[in-house]
Amino acid sequence: MKINYIIFLSLSLSLCCCNPSKTTTKEKGTRVVISGDEVENGSAFIDAANKEVEKIVLANKHTTYKKLQKDKVKNFEANSGVEITHTKLDKKTGNQMYYYLQDRTVFIGTSYLCDKCPNVHLSSASGFVIHEDGIIVTNYHVINPESGDDNGGIFAVTQDGTVYVVTEILSASKSNDLAIIKIETNGEKLKALPLAETELIGEDVYVMGHPFKNTFFMTKGIISRKYISSKNAEPKISITAEFGIGSSGGPVVNDSGEVVGVVSATHPYYTGGGKKGDLQLVTKIVIPVSQLNKYIKD
Repeated sequence: MKINYIIFLSLSLSLCCCNPSKTTTKEKGTRVVISGDEVENGSAFIDAANKEVEKIVLANKHTTYKKLQKDKVKNFEANSGVEITHTKLDKKTGNQMYYYLQDRTVFIGTSYLCDKCPNVHLSSASGFVIHEDGIIVTNYHVINPESGDDNGGIFAVTQDGTVYVVTEILSASKSNDLAIIKIETNGEKLKALPLAETELIGEDVYVMGHPFKNTFFMTKGIISRKYISSKNAEPKISITAEFGIGSSGGPVVNDSGEVVGVVSATHPYYTGGGKKGDLQLVTKIVIPVSQLNKYIKD
């Protein structure tokens, strides 16, 4: 099927393209208002994905969201059983890294019936392939949105415009905000990202995702610290590479292209504390690969 192409609470963004000429649009399931200029970013790719997903849903050629949620419960905090080979790669230039990540990063979303028009749309988030047979990593909050259409599904779209149906949730961790899912590739082999064994403070990292509809958007930074989350006592890392709404579940890789983390959330800091005063810092919260590896077969 070819086509042309939180803020801590949630980084996934529902994309409703009924009227892109509006100067502001309140997106379904979020509290984010985006401008008309931002709505245009990646619109051709996303509009085509929406049309293809609508055809699949109307033809009932997908695994329903209701069934996938049963998988999520059954495999909650379970090891996915997926076997991954840790491969050491050569360092890449920035240009090489972009196309390397583009081939292995996917656009992920849950389908829903729009409340502004009769069409089916796809929410926006990110993920990446870790096994050629169609095994993908994303965030728990991506496959567990605040509201979901039981008859809808979850879909992944590769950079060449191919839409894949998510058929199973192999593992889901709320505390680590991780999900390992499987798509139906009909025998096609996909390009996959290798997983590093651990993450190192200070190492260079690259991120790819789809922030605010900027599809396949890459940024660069470093791992700035490791820490234990006060919310759930799980290890996290912070990075300086930029990401935003729509980047949820995207890959964070070292300069050799090995996954060192998974994009999760952002947290703003203001001069007055809480949400008062001038914005001083937005930390970028990432799930370290050492946590992801716990859900992969040894």
